[in-house]
Amino acid sequence: MNLFVLLLSFFIFISFFISFSENSILKTCGIRPLVKNHHRVRRVIEGNTPEPGSWPWMASIQMLYKDGYGSACGGVLLSNRWVVTAAHCLSDLKRYRHLARIVLGARDLTQLGPETQIRTIKQWIQHEDFDHKTHKNDIALIRLNYPVKFSDYIQPACLPPKSSNVYKMDDCHIAGWGLLNEKPRTVTTMLQEATVELIDRKRCNSSDWYNGGIHDDNLCAGYEQGGPDVCMGDSGGPLMCKRKKAGIYYVVGIVSWGGLCGQPHSNGVYTSVQDFEQWIFNKTSSPKYHYMKATSMNISPPSNQRNIEGNVESVTMEKNDSSHSNSTGSIFNQIISFFKMIFSPHGKSDHAENLCRNGQESTETPPVEITTGMMDRETIYNGCLSSHAPAMLSGQAMAHILVMACLIALIICR
Repeated sequence: MNLFVLLLSFFIFISFFISFSENSILKTCGIRPLVKNHHRVRRVIEGNTPEPGSWPWMASIQMLYKDGYGSACGGVLLSNRWVVTAAHCLSDLKRYRHLARIVLGARDLTQLGPETQIRTIKQWIQHEDFDHKTHKNDIALIRLNYPVKFSDYIQPACLPPKSSNVYKMDDCHIAGWGLLNEKPRTVTTMLQEATVELIDRKRCNSSDWYNGGIHDDNLCAGYEQGGPDVCMGDSGGPLMCKRKKAGIYYVVGIVSWGGLCGQPHSNGVYTSVQDFEQWIFNKTSSPKYHYMKATSMNISPPSNQRNIEGNVESVTMEKNDSSHSNSTGSIFNQIISFFKMIFSPHGKSDHAENLCRNGQESTETPPVEITTGMMDRETIYNGCLSSHAPAMLSGQAMAHILVMACLIALIICR
């Protein structure tokens, strides 16, 4: 009887611990804490400045010019360590050799307040099949030198589930620090935003439009008659969409290229994030990339092209990396992991924690992973909104049921 009671007590402790740990660690993605309602806005071109913290996953990839740092490309924060951007922002390796940095949490790049965080590049990963001429596979990843701390101004973005239909999302926005006008060229240091509409790929690829230049891994967004659009300097930034009645924004596209800014049949073209989610997961979770660093990263100055081309210097292997978790896993942690895997139908209870950690981990923390959002469950689950959320919900439910069963068994035994 004493052994039975001891086992029941152990199960009660484990179940409460799992429930507490999951609820305390998990945060949210795709959420804008400082913005309750979002009104439709007109354009990036000719300017519309959002409220502070409107797009907390926005990143500015900057280079050092003669008169100081300037934004060359945009980026999207996926976790406390990883930023996704366009591959062409990291190309042309030998033309420029300036120090680069990543600025997060900013709105006005000339006034970086205490809410902003600045990081350098620990490593870069450009898609292996990126074609500079056609802009096919125009996607890249940047690993920050140190994890960011999430706040009201800095939050990770949600990726759309692979199975979701992004064209059912009817509330889409773009943002960036690119040109306000192409002719005359008008630059800005204030973040700009615009409301756009997704355009059918076949229509965008028609003979009177881009005439076959749109790939299967592209999205078109803007307006057929012209108007709100991205422009030079917005490359690598996000195309963010959601359902009108939903509260979660998903980064469905990365600014890649386009025709004349804001002109008819000349809207922005984006890399479809859905088509590269597995690539993102593989690269951010592969040990091969956890021990690499960029000796320098250089972004070229704006040119007269629609996109902003940049370059990254060399990548070298490190013999050791403090982010690598040591082999000091205790028996207790192994037991906890075992029970968490039992409670999770997918057996991956740690994956969803990684994306939404609070960013206060040290460099000894293992690299985080990237997960997708959950369009079908955003109204019932306000946690990490990851693809493993059902497993966590089931695990917590099973833990609570187990607690109740143990309590009833104890009462009966007594």
